[in-house]
Parts: sequence; structure tokens; C-alpha cells
Amino acid sequence: MSQTTIDRARRGSTAFDRLFRDHPREVGETYLQHMAASATFGFRLLRLAGAAFAHALIPGVHKTTVSTAIRGMAQEMGGRAEEAKETRMRDAGVWDVGL
Repeated sequence: MSQTTIDRARRGSTAFDRLFRDHPREVGETYLQHMAASATFGFRLLRLAGAAFAHALIPGVHKTTVSTAIRGMAQEMGGRAEEAKETRMRDAGVWDVGL
């Protein structure tokens, strides 16, 4: 079952909640905090895309810039994803602290 299907099945959740409130709450943020964090990741990725294209044109520049930054971002995002997963499990009633 996809996450979208699970979100649709959540009782008492309006379309507005699913689109704008539920996920930020899953990661312990307000809508504006989540927007700022997501925009920060987006702008970093845009900058890294430029570095990747520069490297494609001139292989001697930005040799490790993109790979190093992506690994760091993955670690940052990993904790956020785990927190969101645990929140969804608790909300679905399948949370077991003994697992």
C-alpha cells in the first residue's frame, strides 16, 4: 500500500490537513518551519546542480563538491525521515516500543 493510499485512508483528516498540516507535524515542525527547511534543501540542491554541470564541462573543478554535499544532506534528511516514519506508525496504531 502506498503512502498516498494510507494518507487518504486516515480518518478525520481533511484534504487540507493531508496537504498542509500532517507531514510537518510528523517531523515536529510548523508549516512555516517545514517550508523553510524544505526550501533550504531545495536551494542547496540547485547550487549543487550548478556545480555538477560545471564539473561536466570542466572535470577539474568541483571534483568532490557534489558527492560530499549529497552525503551530508542524506544524513541530515535521514533523521527527519525516521522521525516521520515513527510518527506515522504511532498515528496508525501500530507503534510498539518493544520493536
